[in-house]
Order: sequence, then structure tokens, then C-alpha cells
Amino acid sequence: MKKIILILFIFTLNFAMAGEVRTLGRSPRALLMGDAYTAIADDEYTLFYNPAILARHSSFSFYPINPQVTGTNPLKYADEAEALGEASVDTLADSIMGLPIHVGYSLTPGFKIGTFGISLINNSHTNINLQNRVNPTLDIDHRVDRGFTTGFAFQIAENLAMGMSFKYLQRESIYDSYYLYGTTFSDAISQDEIADILDDLGRVKGSGYGFDLGFDYVKNNGASTLMFGLSFMDLYTKLTTDENDEDREVQAQPLQANFGSALVIEGPAGFDVTFSADIRHLEQRDVEMLRRLYLGAELGLTPAISLLAGLNELDNYSYGVKLNTGLIKAYAGFYTSEIGEKLSQEESERFVVYVSLFSFDFNLNPKGD
Repeated sequence: MKKIILILFIFTLNFAMAGEVRTLGRSPRALLMGDAYTAIADDEYTLFYNPAILARHSSFSFYPINPQVTGTNPLKYADEAEALGEASVDTLADSIMGLPIHVGYSLTPGFKIGTFGISLINNSHTNINLQNRVNPTLDIDHRVDRGFTTGFAFQIAENLAMGMSFKYLQRESIYDSYYLYGTTFSDAISQDEIADILDDLGRVKGSGYGFDLGFDYVKNNGASTLMFGLSFMDLYTKLTTDENDEDREVQAQPLQANFGSALVIEGPAGFDVTFSADIRHLEQRDVEMLRRLYLGAELGLTPAISLLAGLNELDNYSYGVKLNTGLIKAYAGFYTSEIGEKLSQEESERFVVYVSLFSFDFNLNPKGD
């Protein structure tokens, strides 16, 4: 097993990093805990962080309706948003210059039966950023992903599990920079239909398959539980681009190798504390150490209410609240994503709102046989 992990780690050193990491699904709990989630992901997003954590699951869990919305933090950019609403075409550049606009939506229903799980992939993310006052250039990163991911896990030693998952993905994307006053951009926004605008901006489509691998170690010591996780998400994912007139390539889905640890301390009457830490981007050679470090914490005040906070990549904060009444679970809060190629080069402050309706967990072995 040590040889397998070593080979995988060496293999990942050949990849390079640029800009915001492309993900297929992000847990709201993770976002509000600094995304330090590799060793914790025991919720409906297990298959998007570490499939080996399925080994901890022994019941039937169903997540039928769970929409999530993310967007640019309106409290942080209130003045810019007001100016944007009053902007004309001639003043558009001044209104949104340096304002990282983000809009995201996802719906990832799924279920788990014992150590097997499946989740649908249904995400839409658009990032727009205008740079350079002399020659205004609009960077557009737009992705729509559809598909599914399914996986299973099994014990390979005492307290140690291994998990694998397989995914099918259909993607459409726009990933380019446009001169704000150039013909490509002006022709595109003159279209009446959204589909025509996207096509003129160079939308391409593709599809393919992928494979993930993960490891999970859990040690329970009475009132505390110590966890370690190692995951290779998109260890191999190949997307084939549909034919298009400009021979553009659909955005690839890169490998993400992460190591995480977590400590859960349980107290009386639903009071508990969780601390987590991730070292991410193990597949990258030229990444600052501080950009690899993700930290998170959760304070459970009651079985229904929790407070969450996190810090990643030196100065990207996150914080929020969780409310769980059984059939309704909700998260709300704010987080920051690093969108530049260098540490603290450029950040995007965002909000997240998540609601899960009618999810339930049914014990498959109520008598403990």
C-alpha cells in the first residue's frame, strides 16, 4: 500500500496550476470551513471529496432535493453593484473594472446504501472579471456540467479504508479573454438569444469519463475521533471535445490531490467541536506552501445549530451557520476564493446559500446484528 501511494504522489508532480480550481461539487459545509474537508466529507458530497469515506457509512441515506446558490458578496461590492446598475455601455468598463463577478448554481441529488453511493452532477458556474484600464479585457470562465458520479469503499486494514469512484461528465464551457471594444464581444452581446451570445463567445461542448481514488483512516477514542484522508480526485479524467468551427477545446478537469486531517470532540447535549486541516494541491510543484494550507472549525451548539469558520491560502476567510431540523437542512454564509495564479494576487468574496429538503437516513441494521 505504501508503494501505491508513493507512485501516485510522484505521478501527480507533473501538473501545473493556474487560477481557480475547477470542481464538480462543493459542500456548503466545506466552503464555510475553509474547504478543509478531505478527512470529514461524510455528507451528501462524499464522492466529490474522498470516496473512501463511504466506508464509514452503514445506513441508507437519501438526498432528493438540495439546491445551492453562490454569488458575488453583495455586502462587499455594494457600491460597485449600484454603479453597475446605472452604467451605460460607455461606462461599463469603469463600473466593473476589478470586480470579480461570480454566479453559481448546483443541484446534486443522490443516495448511499451502505458503502456504495451515487450522486448526480448538475452545476453551472460563471466567473467574469474585467482587467486593464488601458485596453479593457474581459476574462470569462463559464462552465455547465451534467452527469453522475458513483463509488464504493472497503476496509483494507484496521481503521483504514480505500475507496474508488467513477464519473460520467458532459461539459460546456467558455474560457477566454475578450477585448471589451472588440468585434467578437460586441457582436456577441448584440444577439437576442442567450444561446447565440454563448456560441459567439466560443462555447464548446464535450464529454468523457473519470476515475477517483481515496484513502481514509479513522480512530475513535471515546469522546473524540481522529481522522486522516488522502484523495486523488480526477486521477484520470478524459473529456473529448465536440467538433466546432474554431477547433476550441472544452475545459479539462484536472487532477486534484489532497491530504486532510480532522479531530471531532463530542460533548453533552449535542455540543461538539470539529477542527480540520488540509494540505492541498499536492499535484502541483510550484505552489507556495501557504496556498496549500486550508483550516476549518465547526462548533455544534445544539443538534440543530452549528457555527462554522475557516481560513485558507493565508487570508481567505469563511464563516456561516448551519440549521438542521431533520427534513430541512440549511447553510448560509460567506467565503473567499483565490482566483489569481499567485498567492493573494486576486480574491473573490462570495456568499453561499444551501437548502436540503426531505433528506433522511434509515438504519439498515437496527438490531445491530
